[in-house]
Amino acid sequence: MSQHGAHAPDEVVAVVAGREIVYRPRRLVLAGGAYERPAPFAGWTLPGVMTTGAGQTLARAYRVAPGRRVVIAGNGPLNLQLACELVEGGVEVAAVLESAPRPSPVQWRQMLAALRAAPGLIGDGARTLLRLRRAGVPVLWGHGIISAEGDGRLEHVRHAPLDADGAPRLDESLTVAADALCLGYGFIPSTEIARALGCAHRLVDRHLGYLATETAVDGATSLPGVFAVGDGVDLGGSKVAQARGTLAGIAAAAQLGLPDSDPGEGRRALDDLRRAEDFQAALWSIYRAPPVRLDAVPDEAMLCRCEEVTFGRVRAEIAAGHDSLAALKRTTRLGMGRCQGRYCAATAALLLEQATGRLRTADQYLAPRLPAKPTPAGAFAFEKPEWGGHQRAITPNLARPLEDGPLPDQEAEILIVGGGVVGSCLAYYLTQAGRDVLVVERGDVNLQASGANAGSLHVQLLSFDFGARAEAGGGPAAATLTLGPRSVALWRELERACDADFELAVTGGLMVADSPAGMEFLRAKAALERQYGVENAIVDAAELRRLAPALSEELIGAEYAPQEGKINPLRATYAVLEQARRQGARFLRGVNVTGIAAVPAVEGGGWRVETSRCRIRAGRIVNASGPWARETGRLVGIDVPVHSAPLQMIVTEPAPKLVSQLVAHADRHLSLKQAVTGGLIIGGAWTAVFDPARRFNMVSRSSIEGNLWVARHVLPQIAGLHVVRAWAAMNINIDGAPILGPVPGLPGFFNTVTSNGFTLAPVVARMTADLLLDGRTDIDPTPFLIDRFG
Repeated sequence: MSQHGAHAPDEVVAVVAGREIVYRPRRLVLAGGAYERPAPFAGWTLPGVMTTGAGQTLARAYRVAPGRRVVIAGNGPLNLQLACELVEGGVEVAAVLESAPRPSPVQWRQMLAALRAAPGLIGDGARTLLRLRRAGVPVLWGHGIISAEGDGRLEHVRHAPLDADGAPRLDESLTVAADALCLGYGFIPSTEIARALGCAHRLVDRHLGYLATETAVDGATSLPGVFAVGDGVDLGGSKVAQARGTLAGIAAAAQLGLPDSDPGEGRRALDDLRRAEDFQAALWSIYRAPPVRLDAVPDEAMLCRCEEVTFGRVRAEIAAGHDSLAALKRTTRLGMGRCQGRYCAATAALLLEQATGRLRTADQYLAPRLPAKPTPAGAFAFEKPEWGGHQRAITPNLARPLEDGPLPDQEAEILIVGGGVVGSCLAYYLTQAGRDVLVVERGDVNLQASGANAGSLHVQLLSFDFGARAEAGGGPAAATLTLGPRSVALWRELERACDADFELAVTGGLMVADSPAGMEFLRAKAALERQYGVENAIVDAAELRRLAPALSEELIGAEYAPQEGKINPLRATYAVLEQARRQGARFLRGVNVTGIAAVPAVEGGGWRVETSRCRIRAGRIVNASGPWARETGRLVGIDVPVHSAPLQMIVTEPAPKLVSQLVAHADRHLSLKQAVTGGLIIGGAWTAVFDPARRFNMVSRSSIEGNLWVARHVLPQIAGLHVVRAWAAMNINIDGAPILGPVPGLPGFFNTVTSNGFTLAPVVARMTADLLLDGRTDIDPTPFLIDRFG
């Protein structure tokens, strides 16, 4: 069985024998287990460095020694057990390095408590230490790894004593020859499914720190009908897990009205639990290790192994102001690999705390995403009815600001409300013209719609923007056709101006068809697009094979639009933002605009703005709030007809080069492209679900299934790939066209928002900047003014 996850307490999904199985339990018990912690230091990714669990598996299951000369390091008795097993198997154990200080007589109370709770285990531990002493294995208490060294594989291990604050005493360091290093620094609970469901969690500050699921003594979580037990909740060992599992089973059975055949079982389990917890508390007070000091880890050491992100890269991003896990994920790809942050998120969170002094909190960890682990795409591909339009939702405040303290009052010539891609591009163009610009964002910049974008550069109309499915008859969307090519050209200019790699590629776009009706639809659409200056051509099946050989042979043709392409939205937005900042733009985060009032002319005119952290006096204001533009408009008494629509995207594991173009479908919802990393990004406006209780957008199983079916239908190789993650974000839904320009009756108040935000961000920002600076623009803004709504 392969784990996928749970979309709801009564909707659990798994892959069994290669097929998706959906379970509908009346009660759900989560027992996800735990995985071994990473231990970051220079060289920890060298071949020959492994976890203690890996060393045990080699020795026990395969009867293979992890090496000829082995060093074992970490925290806790499991490392001593492995050392003893290896010695008995004829392996030379060069040393056991325990980070906790040597137990002393002053800990007699803890030792006595452990002995009373589990005398057998304490006896086993004493015998293990005696066997190691007789075998001549040095057990060095209060020692830690400095580095693993070698040419292409492990050859030497450098270690040193640790001070009480965790700092290594480098002047006392020693180097020992070894071809294997087994690391056992404990475990991290697998809370992914519990977090995805919305169960409450707390931060446990042990070693690197981890999130633990909050439960009652019987395993009940904050969600009715959901229980969580074992080390997948919090770390407590097998005895605690067994007792809590028993209590959870009794509680779940009682809720279902099942008879209790053994009324004393619960009392016995409670007694077992208390003894086991007393033992664990005593054990880990004896083995209490000093805090982890990440400042001792060199810049060249790897932090995120999957994406090859170093400590130095992360430190540089933190110094540049990208000081949250969410921002680091977007700027470095930390946590985007196959492990989805399991082995790097805790380290990065601690590094952030130590670098910024800002305490970690559970809600600032990386958002939980399904699938819980990579799952085969082919098992989840099922044809689904196409939905009949964007599923509009409320536009909630999704911000989780890192800063909320008061700020000095501010003044600006131009205030931009919204720190996404449009706001950043607008700040760039305005500061380029020498204007004084302040950008305020109530969360952190580029973390909402812009930061969750898939990075398509559309020039042709999407299938649902033409014909019977189009908003407002398709007229507004058609009016935007002149903007697409201009905006792609502006993106290329911005890439040069910022001296940054946006991973921008104009590869052309293919909207494919698999039926004669689909081809007729494409011919009519292409004819309209040509009237607006969009380059395109209708190609038959043979030409389609030449352009994209990997696409399905069931496709009979396509519309080819050579001006389309793709971009990395994370790199691009941050680069433009930083260039705007270098040009003088000021960006304030955690600033929620709560009131806007016009200042009378006799007082100098302009606007007085109230926010959650300061007052702002501005000459002019631009509403660049994206999905929240309507909310900002209400503050000045206008209705900006912008709606929110939560949509979702899917990413596969990296694959060989399959397709260069941006691919869409004439009759289906599909957007497909292959990123520079090799992963396939699959979307196409499939609806997601907004959870108001958590202020969180969640993926929908039905949409994942339908989206993967369409993608596999177009690119069959997808069936053999694994889905690494799926995510959901608020999309902007208008009538198919942007809203930009001045507002009648409100001199100095402008809007700039678009539902094709990433493609059109530079052009709508350029047009808005021209209107602000000169009162005119070389592209007729009339179709995009708010007046069109009456």
